[in-house]
Amino acid sequence: MLLVIPGGPGAGIRETVGGEARAAQHIEELAQHYDVVTFDPRGIGESSPILCAPGFVPAVSAPVTIVPSPAEFETIAHANGLLFQSCIATTGELMAHLSAMDTAADIERIRQALTPNDGLIAYGASYGTVYGAAYLERYGDHVKSLVLDAAVDHSIAFPTLLSRNVLSVEDAFDRLTQWCAKDSTCALHGQDLGAVFDAAIITAPAVRTVVPQLLATGLDPQLGWPALAHMLEQVSRGDTSILDALSKTASLGSTAADPRIVAGKHGLFAGVFCSDFGPQRDYAELSAAAAALAMRARRFAWKFWDATPLDHGTASVALCVGWPNETTNPPHHLQIGPHPNVMVASPTHDPATPLVSALSLWLHIPDARLLIADVDGHQSLTVSACAFKAAARFLDDPNSVSTTTICPN
Repeated sequence: MLLVIPGGPGAGIRETVGGEARAAQHIEELAQHYDVVTFDPRGIGESSPILCAPGFVPAVSAPVTIVPSPAEFETIAHANGLLFQSCIATTGELMAHLSAMDTAADIERIRQALTPNDGLIAYGASYGTVYGAAYLERYGDHVKSLVLDAAVDHSIAFPTLLSRNVLSVEDAFDRLTQWCAKDSTCALHGQDLGAVFDAAIITAPAVRTVVPQLLATGLDPQLGWPALAHMLEQVSRGDTSILDALSKTASLGSTAADPRIVAGKHGLFAGVFCSDFGPQRDYAELSAAAAALAMRARRFAWKFWDATPLDHGTASVALCVGWPNETTNPPHHLQIGPHPNVMVASPTHDPATPLVSALSLWLHIPDARLLIADVDGHQSLTVSACAFKAAARFLDDPNSVSTTTICPN
């Protein structure tokens, strides 16, 4: 059995192995060698979905300035607080048990139910790496082979995590700009792509949030750099048809009939992050971090404070402003012994989960293998055939892979 650990947080069976995700995760290839299994983590899908009162979904727009005023900070805290209290009242005790450690216990129950006499073989990506690392801490002796791809670093504070993310988005945009300057197939080849982007967000504000999300697809012709350049060129001519289509693709909007489930997506996202990284209450500390970040990430520093992150599938520091509980699984140095049956993998340029976070996780696990794919995009296995082949070999036999693997572009 191969367990695919969902990420997100908020992804489940449908998002992990259904539709286009099935091809991206190489499920058909893996199914030739394993019974591939995944699950709906607690709080989503068929695992008691989080329910929240729809009227309390935060409607606070992202602050116009990089550093919000104290009054804006309190407005965000109040709006979030109303939502969170409605989730607690509607959902009940589950809201207090959404941390990665809780999910790690669920993973162990799955292993015991399906392969009680064998070790865990698993692949976890993005936020799934936090679940996987928590599993290693509690049940490391049960791991037969585990790949953690596109790491979220749970050893650092939330503001630091988000600052790294913003800088990685800025880097990805710079990479897009460099590609467009060199490649004549780019729709904006020969033009100042950055200037076009700056003008586009004035006439079509949705550009600002769509671009960071879809930078994660790298050179994918349908959703990646070529599509983004075409969309920006089109918006510059007053046409938003591609932008409208891409906005729907990037959105976390739900087609669920129950509006409490739609609102619950917001509550679930916050419930997991805030349980693992804690409430954000120190306005002075957060404002100082935001101001420092603005010096290094001119175009995307706003993401640090974006007060409506759930519409775009990314976290911001505002997510946990107003969270009423203390963290149940705070950031810490991972308590994991030597483990050669673990591989940490990452692209060199991943706008969602930067390489530095993967290196940090790798250094927390003595004897773990390291796989670096010199590519652009989120998750090495989805953007690099070389990385998929190396990871597949590792899952089958950890001893077949060297300590460090580098996949060229």
